[in-house]
Amino acid sequence: MDTQDFRDVLAQFATGVAVVVTRTAEGTLHGMTVNSFASVSLEPPLVLFCADNKSETIRALRSCRRFTVSMLHEEQEDLSRRFAMLGPQTDAFAAARFVVGRGGLPYLADSLAYVDARVEDLIPAGDHHIVLGRVEDLGVLAPGQPLLFYASQYYRPVTLPPD
Repeated sequence: MDTQDFRDVLAQFATGVAVVVTRTAEGTLHGMTVNSFASVSLEPPLVLFCADNKSETIRALRSCRRFTVSMLHEEQEDLSRRFAMLGPQTDAFAAARFVVGRGGLPYLADSLAYVDARVEDLIPAGDHHIVLGRVEDLGVLAPGQPLLFYASQYYRPVTLPPD
């Protein structure tokens, strides 16, 4: 199976877009855009996302053992792009308004919703890790429409009038 074929087929599945924030061993905040975020269990409350084995995110999670997830709304494409970039993220953090969550890490104050979680497990899975987190706090922040990702492009939902 060709990896490009694999990517092309999986790109046909629309997802939401979120920003995960954690802290490096040196205490520096680190954020990452994800579209591989999902709920796992209600009892106990568990969520997951996937991160590349070579990413700073995995290294940071090994020491910090905490993360927040901010679910982005349709007007936050710029933030998604900033946190998707590799390298120092000073501009990404400076471009947004954050609130410090119960676990001590920030989440995006203007996002649709947030989850504050403790790492339950880091599960190796090919060239990525599945990050399993136990939710310790969460909330809906503002009404709005989600930012979507489909076929390697950003989309905004279109609200159709009722029949």
